[in-house]
Amino acid sequence: MFAKTRKVVRGCALFLRHFRRVLLGVGGLVVSFSAVAFAESKPSLLVNGETLIGAHSAAPGVDAFLGVPFAVAPIGELRWQAPREFHGHGGTRPADRFAPACMQSTRILDWYRGMAERFGGSRRVFADLDTAEDCLYLNIWAPTKPAESSTSSGLPVMVFVHGGSNRSGWSFEPNYHGHRLAAEGVVVVSIAYRLGVFGFFAHPQLAGANFGLQDQLAALRWIQRNIANFGGDPRRVTMFGESSGAGNIAALMLSPASRGLLQRAILQSGSAFGWPKIRTLADEQARGLELARALDGRQSPKIVDPSRMAALPQISALRRIDAKTLLRVAEEVYRDHYHAPVIDGEIITAGLDEQLARADWPLQQLMIGSNANEYYSATAGAGDPAAVDRAVAGAEILNTAKVREILSATPDVALALDRLATAESMLCPAQWLAAGVARAGRPVWMYQFARVREGAVAAQLRAYHGAELPYVFGTHDAWLPTADADRQLTQRMMAAWVEFARSGSPLAATPHWPRFTAPGPRTVMQWNAPLDEAAAIIDSPEPDLCRIYGEKIRP
Repeated sequence: MFAKTRKVVRGCALFLRHFRRVLLGVGGLVVSFSAVAFAESKPSLLVNGETLIGAHSAAPGVDAFLGVPFAVAPIGELRWQAPREFHGHGGTRPADRFAPACMQSTRILDWYRGMAERFGGSRRVFADLDTAEDCLYLNIWAPTKPAESSTSSGLPVMVFVHGGSNRSGWSFEPNYHGHRLAAEGVVVVSIAYRLGVFGFFAHPQLAGANFGLQDQLAALRWIQRNIANFGGDPRRVTMFGESSGAGNIAALMLSPASRGLLQRAILQSGSAFGWPKIRTLADEQARGLELARALDGRQSPKIVDPSRMAALPQISALRRIDAKTLLRVAEEVYRDHYHAPVIDGEIITAGLDEQLARADWPLQQLMIGSNANEYYSATAGAGDPAAVDRAVAGAEILNTAKVREILSATPDVALALDRLATAESMLCPAQWLAAGVARAGRPVWMYQFARVREGAVAAQLRAYHGAELPYVFGTHDAWLPTADADRQLTQRMMAAWVEFARSGSPLAATPHWPRFTAPGPRTVMQWNAPLDEAAAIIDSPEPDLCRIYGEKIRP
């Protein structure tokens, strides 16, 4: 009897264990099905060894894949080394939010907050910026169902490089979100790159330089390998960028290192492109030693005796300094330094004149331009006529008596200061570069952005540096006064940018826009509102100042 009872108990226990496994299995299936259903509610793609789980963007029919790594984190011993290719290790990766921005000060964030406040908005519109040294990620916006036929090679790809003097800025600033641009039939990619001391630093013990440019090349290589998964055509890559981003593209579009990685470029307000007096690697290595001295805490002469170099922190020690400390010290040491690309023998092999003369660069077509009043927001309110004399005397290139005479025709001191700064930093360099590209037989189109929004605040800013960006991306901030004329201009500019990326010419969207060959009459498209395209073709701005500029940099 006891034996029979034991059999019954054992049988009940076995049944209960089996039933428990069934319940757990069903529960697991429920959880699994829920996870699958959740994943299927979002766009997903197998890319680079991982399944990316993206998000539906604010534009209907456009998917977003955000915070996608294109290189191994450049931390520890990888600080100040060329970026290493990232390979996924299977599984899924959430790609529905932006990754941290690269290490930087709050300079650009403070600018955005100040602009929102000037237009009557709140500084709280912009949250604090999350930054990290592990920042080599990109963001992709792509149509869910590409309009082009399945037999085509894919949609044109537009790769955006942000500005910020190569020391600040990030790939997902509010005006850089690519969903509305992608809705026009392109794949939009915004990329991060190391900034300031992390991306533009040289030292005698380092093998290379221009790490921020190397990051941009790494992102372009990632795009070549993977963009077809998003419906993009790797043979139609247009880089476009603003300010220092445009300057970086100017370096890459002429570099043999970019061959096969890009075909077209759009340069917006390119900050002198960092080219007129491009620095040598030796110059930047000396600057790197200056930072090493500051981190060492010793008061040493600016010129380092080679016998003293061994006493300074070695590169291995500099790599161990935490990122926040490094940034803080570098911001002080490089307070007045512009982080421009240097001649490194790999990416940049010569000065601009020599590179233009070779005419064997990857670039095939170029759109280039600047804004009418790049610096007016900084000069508004200036009333001392002597300020113009001081500005001319301190100018790097436009520092002649003839320049002062030309500016004397502008009684508004603030506007005269803006004319000088805009011409020297952006307008004249753009004309000079455009003419050099045209001489090599590449098609070039040149523009000037001149739209001033409605209202008293906008009138104080005019067509300021960066003002064109909400029009290019269709991302007008809620605090910006945006009228129907602004929305119409947005559609026209987006159409021109997209058509250039699609075909290498904006003419299907803007048939009156002439090709630029050299500064002269009716050579420039002026973007303004309301836009009468035939009447918007203007003479090259500031012919006298830009003629002096050209004579001084190319005697």
